[in-house]
Amino acid sequence: MGASESLPMSEKQMELYQEETFFTRKEIIHIYKSFERLSELKVQSAFLQGNYNFKLDYEEIILLEELRNNPFKDRICKVFSDDHSGNMSFSDYLDMLSVMSLEAPKDLKSAYAFKIYDFNDDGMIDRTDLEELVNRVTGDRMRTEDVDGIVDNILKECDLDENETIMALEFEEIIQKSPDFTSNFFMEV
Repeated sequence: MGASESLPMSEKQMELYQEETFFTRKEIIHIYKSFERLSELKVQSAFLQGNYNFKLDYEEIILLEELRNNPFKDRICKVFSDDHSGNMSFSDYLDMLSVMSLEAPKDLKSAYAFKIYDFNDDGMIDRTDLEELVNRVTGDRMRTEDVDGIVDNILKECDLDENETIMALEFEEIIQKSPDFTSNFFMEV
């Protein structure tokens, strides 16, 4: 039995997924199977009908081991969901894992990390976003004064134009100087 026979998707769809991601055919099959395990009957039924835009609910997506304990899971799902609902199609899921793969270029990872950390979706990372980021990373276990001190230090180091916000270009410049970013902004397939 060939790989194309083991999946309820057309060869054309498989080729499209390969063109749009950093994954091989074998990796896409593996990823499909992990997506399918979240709701086997729903996914199989949709794919057999050619409904490749079928979405799993956010509550189903966060059952993935890679997201389950991630303090940014809601933002990750929202950013990678094409309608920003947090619900994901297989294509959304594949895009997320592609960007989070080691093969994705640093500038692409940086652009998505910026969107994830821009909690209020205003196109910049401001003090409120940074406070939320620190609180999520520390599990809301820090005193307000300590969080404020960390945010002040982040802005001092990263806010190159000193306007109390970090814009996408400033963020990318910071990320380019961070040797560990690519390996830390990663989900294993």
